[in-house]
Amino acid sequence: LGPMKLEPKPPKASVSRKCRRSLKVEKVKPEELEDSVSKEKTETEKTIAKMFDVLKINKKVHLENLVLNRISFAQTVENLFALSFLVKDGRVVITVDNNGSHHVSPRNAPAASMITSRKVVYSHFIFRFDFNDWK
Repeated sequence: LGPMKLEPKPPKASVSRKCRRSLKVEKVKPEELEDSVSKEKTETEKTIAKMFDVLKINKKVHLENLVLNRISFAQTVENLFALSFLVKDGRVVITVDNNGSHHVSPRNAPAASMITSRKVVYSHFIFRFDFNDWK
């Protein structure tokens, strides 16, 4: 490639250009189509609704009976994911009895005013569940 020259080069002069704004500004408002926006539920929302319907019918359900799908590990994880939303929203409570069994029960979600006033305090826990536990 040849020898490199180590001579400093003079800096290039920068040229500033003024932006021209058009004098006539048109506001564009696209037409809103209400039919184009679909209000269909996602699969997770459908699973959450089904799970809460089961809990409304059966007031106290064993956690493994509600979440566990013995044929599909993926469906078990989806069920656990849906249950986590119900617990986060305060619509479901998980209790542990003296034998160590987990029971899931429905409950009314707290009002928004109680949440903002800090009268209702959420407690969180970590639920460890992997493929070996599923087996």
